[in-house]
Amino acid sequence: MLKADTPDIDHLKSMDLRSQLTKRIYKEEVKHLASMAESSFDDREFSEFFQLLYDEDARVSENIAWIMSHFNKVGWGRLNSKKQSLMEEAMHTSSTTELRLLLTIISKLPLSEEEIAIPFLNFCLDNITTMAQSVAVKSLCIYLSFQQCKFFPELLQELQTILTSYDGVPLSPGLKSARSKVLQAIAKNNKRNK
Repeated sequence: MLKADTPDIDHLKSMDLRSQLTKRIYKEEVKHLASMAESSFDDREFSEFFQLLYDEDARVSENIAWIMSHFNKVGWGRLNSKKQSLMEEAMHTSSTTELRLLLTIISKLPLSEEEIAIPFLNFCLDNITTMAQSVAVKSLCIYLSFQQCKFFPELLQELQTILTSYDGVPLSPGLKSARSKVLQAIAKNNKRNK
């Protein structure tokens, strides 16, 4: 159920979306805005919407990332061509919230061998072991590292080494699950490639 003050598409197009995103928004609004952005915005409007990810106001950029994290298949399709931009922003944002949301978005997008960006791969691998990083970011970095390393046996071996270095170390349930799932996926991948 949408809140009564959730704007419809015509109202949203006639108002300044940025000014709405400088304020606190709620999950119902996020879902509604995600649906509108992915399905109702034309290419120019979608491009303007996406540019708000780089806004100087952290709340605006975090809200845009939050909205995009609620996209469905249509939205993922529209974001696919912006994958490299999303990776760049993830590597440069100072907001932990925005980083977590961007990594969530990137993890939903298909990644081919040709699209692997070494700086982003290194960023993901480095953040697995960064003590100051949140559990959510570390877990997402484990999954994203696998998505990128699976094309290259030597990189997959490096990822496996990083993950096995946690043997015997107490981990949070989220990190433990991500580590376990990716180690299993690595084992399957190695079996397939023998």
